[in-house]
Order: sequence, then C-alpha cells, then structure tokens
Amino acid sequence: MIRTSQVLWTHDEDRFLSGTAAHLPDGLYAGSLAGPSGTWKGKRFDREAHRGVNIFATPSGLDAEKYPFTVSVGPGTHDSISVIRIDYNVAANPFWLRPVLDEIVEVAPGQYLGKLELRVLPGYPFTLLFFNLSATTNGVRA
Repeated sequence: MIRTSQVLWTHDEDRFLSGTAAHLPDGLYAGSLAGPSGTWKGKRFDREAHRGVNIFATPSGLDAEKYPFTVSVGPGTHDSISVIRIDYNVAANPFWLRPVLDEIVEVAPGQYLGKLELRVLPGYPFTLLFFNLSATTNGVRA
C-alpha cells in the first residue's frame, strides 16, 4: 500500500486523471519508463480484436513478441474515470503475470500514459509504476 500511495501522489497521477479512454490504440507503440525498462520496447495493439502483445528486444537485435493481453474500456482501479484496460489474465501467460492489469489513458494524440496495477489480494490492487506509450509508424523504438 505504501508503494501505491507513493505512485499516486505524483505529477503523473494528475496527467493520468486528465486523460481519456476515447480512442483505443491500434498498431505499434514505443514504451518508456522513468527507470530502467530492461528489454521491454513497447506494445502492439489490434483494435478490432481487442488484443495485443508486448515487444521486447533480443540479443540478436530482432524484436520478440511476448505476453499477450486483452484490451477493454472500463472503470479505473483507483480512479473514477474510464480507462483502457490491458489485462494479462490470458491462458498463454505464465501464472505470475496473470495478476497484472495495465490501465492507460490518452493524454495527447497518439500518446498514452499508463499505470501498472498488480492484483494480488482481492479488492486491494497495488499500483507499481507509470509508463508511457507513443504511436510509431516505423517499428518500435524505446
């Protein structure tokens, strides 16, 4: 709960609350975090199928798709706004990833701000961090 409070008392929370869920993303989006992001480069969305997948860098320099998710619009976990929900509770994912729920809102055209929520205890989700997604037309570059 302390981490959730720390995350929710930031400038990013104000930006998040001013965002909208009016436009579902479609295509490639480069991702970024405030801290180290490891090999995560972004996400690929399929608006019509309400699905997507994460993009990771590999040692060979190619992009790899891992950890699929479903996409829907719904109420925010901690906020009284509509958000775009990125749910990892998908059979293809490992058990440790299934409690993760990302929530994103559009803060500018083609720009999304997201929160990573962890649903470990029923009714008490934890907010771990914010991340950014930016539309791209020529591959994912983080």
